[in-house]
Amino acid sequence: MFDLIIRGARIIDGSGSPWYRGDIAVRGEQIAAIGKLEPTQARRVIEAADRVVCPGFIDMHTHSDVILLANPKHEPKVMQGVTTDLLGLDGLSYAPLSPANLKMMRRYLSGLNGDPDIAWDWSSVRDYLSRFDRQVALNVAYLVPHNALRLEAMGFADRAATAEELSQMKALLAQGMREGAVGFSTGLDYFPCRYASTEELAELCQVVAEHNGVSVWHVRRSDLGLIEAIKEAIRIAERTGVKTHFSHLAASRLVDHGKAGEMLALVDKARERGLDVTFDSYPYIAQSTLLLAFLPRWAHEGGPKAILERLSQSETREKICAELRAASPPWDKCVLTCAPSEKNRVYVGKSLLQAANMAGKEVPEFVCDLLREERLEVGHLSFLGNEEDMRQIMQHPCHMAGSDGILVGDRPNPRAWGTFARYLGVYSRELGILRLEEAVRHMTAAPAQRLGLNDRGLIKEGLAADLVIFNPQTVIDRATFEEPKKYPAGIDYVLVNGAVVVDRGKHTGALRGRALPRK
Repeated sequence: MFDLIIRGARIIDGSGSPWYRGDIAVRGEQIAAIGKLEPTQARRVIEAADRVVCPGFIDMHTHSDVILLANPKHEPKVMQGVTTDLLGLDGLSYAPLSPANLKMMRRYLSGLNGDPDIAWDWSSVRDYLSRFDRQVALNVAYLVPHNALRLEAMGFADRAATAEELSQMKALLAQGMREGAVGFSTGLDYFPCRYASTEELAELCQVVAEHNGVSVWHVRRSDLGLIEAIKEAIRIAERTGVKTHFSHLAASRLVDHGKAGEMLALVDKARERGLDVTFDSYPYIAQSTLLLAFLPRWAHEGGPKAILERLSQSETREKICAELRAASPPWDKCVLTCAPSEKNRVYVGKSLLQAANMAGKEVPEFVCDLLREERLEVGHLSFLGNEEDMRQIMQHPCHMAGSDGILVGDRPNPRAWGTFARYLGVYSRELGILRLEEAVRHMTAAPAQRLGLNDRGLIKEGLAADLVIFNPQTVIDRATFEEPKKYPAGIDYVLVNGAVVVDRGKHTGALRGRALPRK
């Protein structure tokens, strides 16, 4: 007896092959049979003749690291068919960290991940992953983040690592890989990752290669420029043989518009030389991050306590303001998404230029005051993307889907609520940019293979029953920049490890997610 049969569906198996009609049986956590099955063989039957069934979506870029622990039902992702979140992106996460450094990162990353009221009591990768196993609605995989390695070995210091410090970082990375991480991530526009030399990154990637993991890159765009930053990562891949994946590949700054072809050519040439290079992107023209990222490099050294002290000292604060004036970012294109206090919530949804004018201040002064008053817990998004380049990037066969979803704040980027439905509804059905089977591959089998999750990502007997049933005629994202927290339409059922987590468009409350180690 099967637990469930999905009957008469159009099966898109994740491989990119054309769909076919059939039944799928689930027993326990696995796909037990595929074919023409008798409905009497199952405790429950879902009639799906006018629906598509495909593997559950794997989000290759998330910032769910602590919000998922605070909200284990994880509706923004599950309701759009995501069954696995990859954590530890941009080199910014929370394990392995000692209690003091965990406390520091809790404050430093609050503008990105919030500051939820959870038990902040883990230290190792194993401890951290155990908090998710069978306690959240979807699966998680983890990348050892660069920030944790640097903090544990040398603190928040702007200098090259010594041989002893680098040896300690490598040992921590190897331990994290043994404890279940699928790879390593760095974020070279963020701190303390940005302090690292190319040599340090190469030494760490050598460890990742030895454990058959993947290195995931937010490249050094601020210091090198987009193209040279990609070349740096490719040179390290050539030197170490590490599997290389670029996060949120996009021409997302005004100076980069029109460079999608050049970026993709670098990927193609690297692959022609035998390097294993892939990338992900999200289908929105706005990027999101911490407001803290605007502060000059020297202002970050020492971590959040030192930053807050600098923002409170008139002379140092004025030096920061002077550098922000000189940098002159496009303040009118940067919109506040998160400012927790009642006093400052009035500015959320306004551009930094509008908010500063409302406060009667110049923008650099307003930014410094806001960060100090909110103790760094401020986020923003920037409308700097390019639709034409974005479409070119998503059509590449090495592309995968990642939301880069930030789940905190009153007006977050809608990509956390809509990415996967948007690929299906807008870019496949409405615009024809991707054939439906190919769009599904970018969201299922391709990321599963990249992360070494060989027991899911395809519809095949014996693999995990992570499945999505959707209406191909109506599936669409409904989240907008004005109303970002709206669930998509057309996602009817979602199964995670055989459990029905979304049933007729409603979350069931099932918490059957697992921490997935690399196989």
